[in-house]
Amino acid sequence: MGKSSSESRSFLRLFFWEGMAVAGFLHVHIHPIANQFWDLNFFYNALFFLLAYPILYVYRWKFTDGCLSTILWPLSFLLSWGLGVSCYLWMTYILFVTGSPYYFAMMNHAVILGFLFAFIYFPLIQPILGTSKNYYSLGSLVGVLFYSALGCFLGFLLGQFVDHKFGTSIGLDSRRFLLWLALILIGTAIGALVAKRAEKS
Repeated sequence: MGKSSSESRSFLRLFFWEGMAVAGFLHVHIHPIANQFWDLNFFYNALFFLLAYPILYVYRWKFTDGCLSTILWPLSFLLSWGLGVSCYLWMTYILFVTGSPYYFAMMNHAVILGFLFAFIYFPLIQPILGTSKNYYSLGSLVGVLFYSALGCFLGFLLGQFVDHKFGTSIGLDSRRFLLWLALILIGTAIGALVAKRAEKS
């Protein structure tokens, strides 16, 4: 019963995020700027997520053992990292359509922020999407989100302290922003890892 219930919840999660992906794809397609901006990369990113997400999802839950799992592992590895890049671009797109000034930081510092984003993608976003190797129930996800939010808040406070204490010596506002954001992302990642360790123990 527990396994069946777990699989039922996991497929509901698949349908939910795939539905969100369809809605996002349609929004990008009809947006007057998004489907022409940045060489159509937002459009192709939406299409990639729409196709790649269910493939990786089904692999994680249906091909975890056996010869076929070994054969398909390189594909799952590429899709896992590819979806990480896709999620980063989705966050960038959300900032773009909402008119947030942080959109430019996401674009202009994609290498640095993308590297930091990986530290929250694997411990936090993958479990939410259901594409991590281990299944997380709704209760487990609530715990992960709580500790991640706590780590994010502490990272924000630490960034605020560092900025007030050493901001003038750091120099440019862009550097100060990146340092502050880096501490927020690191705090979020640590919170997610603490939650996962507590769940295992």
